[in-house]
Amino acid sequence: MKPEVLVKPVSVQELFWLVAGVVMAIAPHSTRMPVWIIVLVMALIMWRLIGGLKNWPLPDGHSLLLQLIQTLMVIAGFAGVYNQFGTLVGREAGTALLVLLTGFKILETSRERDYYVVIFLGYFIVITNFFHTQTIATAAYMALTVWVMTSCLIMVNDRAHCLSDIARVRIAGTLLLQALPIMLFTFLLFPRINSPLWGLPKDAYAGLTGIDDEMEPGTISQLIQTDAVAFRVEFNGDIPKQSKLYWRGPVLWHSDGRKWTRYTKTASESVALERGGPLVRYTITMEPNNQKWLFALEMPNQVPPLAYITTDFQLLTREPVRQRIRYDLTSSPDYLIRTSDSTELERALQLPAGFHPKTVALARSWREEGDKPSQIIERAMRWFSEDEFYYTLVPPLLMQDNVDEFLFNTKQGFCEHYAGAFVILMRAAGIPARVITGYQGGNYNPVGDYLIVEQRDAHAWAEVWLEERGWVRVDPTSAVSPARVLEGIESALAGAIVDIPLIFSQNPLSRSLWQRLHNSWDAINNQWNQWVISYGPQRQTQFLRQFGMGEFDWKAITAVLFITISIILCMITVWLLRQNLSHRDPARMLYDEFCHKLARCGIRHSQSEGPLDFARRIINKHRELSVPVNEITTLYISVRYGIQQDNLGQLRSRIRAFRPARIITRKVA
Repeated sequence: MKPEVLVKPVSVQELFWLVAGVVMAIAPHSTRMPVWIIVLVMALIMWRLIGGLKNWPLPDGHSLLLQLIQTLMVIAGFAGVYNQFGTLVGREAGTALLVLLTGFKILETSRERDYYVVIFLGYFIVITNFFHTQTIATAAYMALTVWVMTSCLIMVNDRAHCLSDIARVRIAGTLLLQALPIMLFTFLLFPRINSPLWGLPKDAYAGLTGIDDEMEPGTISQLIQTDAVAFRVEFNGDIPKQSKLYWRGPVLWHSDGRKWTRYTKTASESVALERGGPLVRYTITMEPNNQKWLFALEMPNQVPPLAYITTDFQLLTREPVRQRIRYDLTSSPDYLIRTSDSTELERALQLPAGFHPKTVALARSWREEGDKPSQIIERAMRWFSEDEFYYTLVPPLLMQDNVDEFLFNTKQGFCEHYAGAFVILMRAAGIPARVITGYQGGNYNPVGDYLIVEQRDAHAWAEVWLEERGWVRVDPTSAVSPARVLEGIESALAGAIVDIPLIFSQNPLSRSLWQRLHNSWDAINNQWNQWVISYGPQRQTQFLRQFGMGEFDWKAITAVLFITISIILCMITVWLLRQNLSHRDPARMLYDEFCHKLARCGIRHSQSEGPLDFARRIINKHRELSVPVNEITTLYISVRYGIQQDNLGQLRSRIRAFRPARIITRKVA
């Protein structure tokens, strides 16, 4: 006859704690996951909770009909995820599927095994949150979620329900704190490599914002409406004036009448750069944008190891920037570029056929009047400055020819309108010109002593070719809105950009307080990004050098990690053993006395036997010992494993009074 296997049912209290942990893990996904998935998962959870309170039947193996319904719902869920994302793998689809399956697993949770499965599914959901964001707030919230789930593990193992909620939470926190040293050493010493250990799905980089390699009316103004950080800059010395802070990005050569695009076959040969004035040395920490270009203060004359420079002074990387990177640069704010080949100049004169007839006619009339290129540039800038042109974030829609309508009808636009229209004017007048996109300006953070360049600082300007000077930067936006270049985007569009909460915007003192808090928080975030999120090979080497470790390869770092963790584990083991010897459990000491008395009668306790198995063997052999052995074993289990210390005195008196030899002898007689 097989022994009966006892299955511990899941109590309502355990279920509520489990649901709390899982819901905490799922909650951040509610803003980025299809609504129907969140609604369905919450409905499944409510079904299980109410079913636990009302004793409703559940699809836990006892009802064939409910199992069939659940199976059909699972199939429908798979089909819904596939229909929503077109796949069942990837960041978005995979996370949605994991959340959905967790909801179905909660619905059928009735046994201890199901409980464990749901907890570990919850741990996986915690990890998926870091696929989307790795901020300090996310890390703190997920640590709290892990704390709650670990408390669930303590609860399900507290079979006698002797621990209070506070005691369980305290034990879970203690366990996590005990794991903290090993976690820190693993984080600091685990070998870092420049590429991920596994390939991430294509949608893992969805949602990254930044300057694109295309420009048409509206593309840059959309970036202006977000305060996301593009990059941070640490200068070795004084920060240049605001009007000098042009951060060069993609160079746009070709226009199809509405859209400007890059020339993808630009050569990577070095171009002579004549420097004038002091060099500016700085370090950029750039946020991921899933693009291949880096940004540099005009004009860069030093290429970081991870990039190369093109003939039009674009800094490009071999692979898209999909993680935060840090690179050192040197630039010459006062520069001259006097060389350019004929092919490049011909490309800088391209005009879309059949577009912008009014603009082309105007520019050609200026040229026919005998104006020199420099005079034509001054004439265009004066036109923008003196005519009724306006700088606005929400210009009227341009339904037909976007350049002609802008220059002769609406006269309201943003930097992309002015830069694009200016380059068309120059090309029509026979002056080679191109559009430059990037960022202009930045906000100084005195707490961290660095410059913050945000997406709202996105900008577009022009470069023209003059025989006597070479390529020259011309910013037509400065003619319409000088404040944009001299003071920043906030000054140019103060009414359209609001980044101060209403409660802090009432007076200068509260605004200053808000700015101070904002700078402090950004400085903390910057340190988090530098030493946690961006802790790569360079940072690891820099950290190890502080301890005199010098250059390490990954094999050496692995050895150091292994030795360090081994030492920590050995120290913990020695400490626990000493604690066990010096503060031995009194219940166990009494039980050893009980076993010693039985051993003198020939009944020896095996190390592999638990108290129940030992008691069962004693009673099978000596029925006369059943009453005292059962009493002592029950008391011992309640004190040792049930934490009922009140029974310790009773256990001591029973064992002291236990005389197995007399009982056996009396039975034999």
